[in-house]
Parts: sequence; structure tokens; C-alpha cells
Amino acid sequence: MAGAPPALEVDSVTKAFFHRRRETLVLDHVSLKVEPQEFVSIVGPSGCGKSTLFHIIGGLEQPDAGTISMNGKPVTGQRGEISYMPQQPALFPWRTIEDNVLLAGELKGKPRAEARAAARHWLDKVGLGGFERAYPHMLSGGMQQRAAFLRALLAPQELMLLDEPFSALDALTRSEMQRWLLELWEENRRSVLFITHNIEEALLLSSRIYVFSGRPGSVLHTVDVPFPRPRREEITESPEFLKLKRQLSQWMREEQAKAAK
Repeated sequence: MAGAPPALEVDSVTKAFFHRRRETLVLDHVSLKVEPQEFVSIVGPSGCGKSTLFHIIGGLEQPDAGTISMNGKPVTGQRGEISYMPQQPALFPWRTIEDNVLLAGELKGKPRAEARAAARHWLDKVGLGGFERAYPHMLSGGMQQRAAFLRALLAPQELMLLDEPFSALDALTRSEMQRWLLELWEENRRSVLFITHNIEEALLLSSRIYVFSGRPGSVLHTVDVPFPRPRREEITESPEFLKLKRQLSQWMREEQAKAAK
């Protein structure tokens, strides 16, 4: 979408927290962009402020300095501008899978019949057809994550924030979810900002990766991922992919070593 403003622009965001009169700087002049229909990832060591940044983008926290813009408009401190998927599925246990999925449409005042028709169409599409009337506890972890992602996908906001959505899954389910998400994103091309600790996952899914330093979090490196789309899992075995993976892993090890001192 040439000429369009970024779906998200974070400009020099700084944030500190105070505890017992001591200041802890969490984010230090963080700047990044997500272009329209772009998949961007953040990787960094634990405690580097990635989730705090998500809270600021979503309007749950105010930055001490810096601004958030979406589609060229300032939205710092405003809520309701993003769709969000946390680390855990966060499905309501008293609602069926279908009712969980159509929740975002309900909250935005979408006609219930229209929201339900869209939910059923997509539940079929993502392999959850036949589970519309099931409750979350009746589904596997991977199936719950699909339902949670679908709820975020059907929200009316263009920008999706995904906060380590596969971190609680076993390795096999995680790999299956990566393939599923890649195929679904290739088809729909929403603007996505994705937090992950998994470097291979970031390289497989993303157009660009921001590598964060340890606390206070700042952008150490920006990596433009060179692999063409549509992408398939076989790319992870290519020499170019492995070379980039080694480089990012080295940067992460260096930051973790600093934090351990």
C-alpha cells in the first residue's frame, strides 16, 4: 500500500515504573513501525519491556515520553484501537467457542446474526467446524489458541497485537500453529505486531524483526527478513535462513549475558 501512513508508529517511547521510591527504567526511547498489511516481530530477552510496550500501544499504560500513532493519527493513551491476543487464550469458560469468537463484533455493535454467520464461516475455515457449541475446557490447547486468534482476527480493528501466543504450547503443537498462522495471514494480510522469544518463529513469519536490548528495552537491531512470500516451512532449512538465525541468536545471547552480570 504505497504512500499510506504506517498502521502503527511508535516514536521514542520511554517508560519507567516506581516501586518503594526507586525508579526502574523499562523502555528507553523505543521507535518502530508496522506498515499496512505487514507482519512485524519483536524479539528480546525476558524483562526487556515488550509486554509493557504492548500495554502502551493498547492505551492501558501512558508513556513517560514519546507517542503512538496509527494510520497517521495520534492515539497515545487511547483504548479500543487494536485487537489483542495474549499468551493464554483467555476464552470465557461460560461461553461456547462460537460465542467467544463473535464477542468482539458484539462489543462493537455488529448485528448479532451477521456476527454469528461470520464466526461460523471462519470456525469452519480454521478447522473448528463442529465445535461451535463446545466450551473452552473441551478443546485442546492448540484449538483454544485458534479460537482466540480467530476472535482477534474478527475484531474490527486493523492492527493485531500478538503477545507470545504459542509460548504455552508443546513443540509439535507450536509448529502446527506456526504453519496455520502463516497460511491464514498470507490469505488475510492484517497488520500484525508479534512478540516472541522464538527466533525461528520470528524469521518464518515476519517481514521485519526488531531485536530489543535487555532492560531498559531499546531497539538494538532492525532486521529486514529477505525471504519471499508465500513462505513455507522448508525455508527454515536454507543456508540464508540458518545464517540469519545464528546472527539473531548471538545478539540474544549477548544481551542475556549482560543481564546476568
